[in-house]
Amino acid sequence: MRFDPREMYRWCMAPPRALRGGIDWEGRGPDRALSKLTEALVSLGGTLMLNSQATDLVMENKHCIGVRGKVAGKETVWGARNCVIADGGFQSDRELVERHIAPDFDALFQRGAGTSRGDGLKMAVAAGASLTDMNRFYGHLLCADARFNDGLWPFPQLDAVATAGIVINGDGARVADEGRSGVYLTNALASVPADRGLFAIFDSAIWQGPGKSDRVSPNPWIEKAGGTVYRADTLEALAQLIGAPPAELTRTVDQYHRAMHAGTLRELPVPRSEKIKPCRIEAAPYMAISLIPGITYTMGGIAIDEAARVLGKDGRPIPGLFAAGASTGGIEGGNAAGYIGGLIKAGTFGLIAAEHAAERLDKRAPTIESQGASTGMKMHSPSTLSAPPKPQGLDRYPLIRATLRHGQRAAYAIGATAFVSSASLAWNSLGFASLLIATACAVALSFAILSYTELLRFITELLMPE
Repeated sequence: MRFDPREMYRWCMAPPRALRGGIDWEGRGPDRALSKLTEALVSLGGTLMLNSQATDLVMENKHCIGVRGKVAGKETVWGARNCVIADGGFQSDRELVERHIAPDFDALFQRGAGTSRGDGLKMAVAAGASLTDMNRFYGHLLCADARFNDGLWPFPQLDAVATAGIVINGDGARVADEGRSGVYLTNALASVPADRGLFAIFDSAIWQGPGKSDRVSPNPWIEKAGGTVYRADTLEALAQLIGAPPAELTRTVDQYHRAMHAGTLRELPVPRSEKIKPCRIEAAPYMAISLIPGITYTMGGIAIDEAARVLGKDGRPIPGLFAAGASTGGIEGGNAAGYIGGLIKAGTFGLIAAEHAAERLDKRAPTIESQGASTGMKMHSPSTLSAPPKPQGLDRYPLIRATLRHGQRAAYAIGATAFVSSASLAWNSLGFASLLIATACAVALSFAILSYTELLRFITELLMPE
C-alpha cells in the first residue's frame, strides 16, 4: 500500500506502522512478511534453526563447503555446497563500529534489534573475502531522550527539523553540513565529539512546517511520547536552557543568516549545502531538541559481484559462498552516504544468490521449453494461453472504478437535474424564489457527490498506488 503521499513511499508493506512514536512491529507488514516466508520455507521442506549460531565457514581448497556453529550450545557442522551470509551488518559490534564508523560506540543509538554484530563479515574475512568501504551507515537523528524512553525510537526521527535549521554542539557552534540529507547528517554527527551534547536549533515556523512533514512527525509526537523540546522567546534564553554560551549561539545564528542573505552558505566555516532548503531561525519561540545519531544498519561490508558471489582479495568469486543484504557493501554509502533501502538490497540479492546457488546444484526452476522437451508435449508460453487474466487493480472493484471515472460528470448532471426538478415543482407556489431554492439544492447535492468522489479517490490512491 501507499504509506505516505510522498513518491518514495508509494509501495510499502501493509499494514503500516501506527501513527505514533515508539516500537511498533508486531503484526505489521515486515513481521507478517517474515511469518509468511517462514511458512513457505517449512512447507517446502526447509528447516529454520533458532537458538543457533554460526561461528566459522568450512573451507576446502578455497571452496566453501559448509558452516560450523552451535545449536543450543552444542558444536555442530553443517555440510553444504552453497552458503549465503545474510546476518545484517555490524552495527552492534563495538570494535568494528569504532574502527570504521564512529570514535565512540556509545554515542550512537541502536535503532534496530541490536543483534547484528558482524559475525558473517568476520567469517567471510577469515575465508579470504575482500571488503568494501566500511565507513557509512543508514540511520536517522533521534531525540537523545530515546536512551531511556522507548516511545522515541525508531520513530519519530528528527531529520526534517535538523536539516531545515542548524545543528550545534554544546559550545554553540555548527558542526556539520545540514543541507545534504538526513542520512548524511546522521553519519556526519556520528563522528562529532558529543560530550557536551548535540542540538537541533530551529524556530516555530520550522516546527509548524518541516516539523510536521513526516508520517510520524516530530511535531507533535516527540512531546506526546514524553520527549523534551526546549522553548524560549530569545536565542540567549534558549542557550541557557540547553547549557550553551548565549553569545556564541547568537553569533552562530547571525552568521548563518548573513550567509543565507548573501548566498555564501558554502563559504561558512562549516559549509552548508542547499540540496535541502535552509530556513531562517527568527520566529519565536526559538526551539531546540537534544540529538543522538541512530544507526539502523551498516552500508559497507562483504564485496560481492552481480551474482551475489563473495569476492576474494584477488577479485575472483569464492566458490560456494554468497552474501546478501546489509552484510554486503558497494551499492550504498560513498561521500553522500547514499541510501537505496535495506529491504531492496536484501530482497534483490537474496533472490539472486538463491538463483545462482540453484544453478550450481542444477536445480534451477524448469523453463517452459525444457518441460516440453522432457515430456514430449507441446508447451505454450503464458502469452498464448487462452485462460482469461485475473482482474487487477480497480478492475476488481467495478463500482469504485465507475465512481472515480464518472463521479465528477455525475455530480454536475445530478445537480442540474435537481435544479430543474426543484424549480418545476415549486414554481407555481413560490415563483422566482423557487430558483433560489433549486440552486441551493443543486449546489449542495453536487458538492456532496464531488466530496465523496474526492474522498474515495484519496483512499484509493493511498491503498492502491497504481
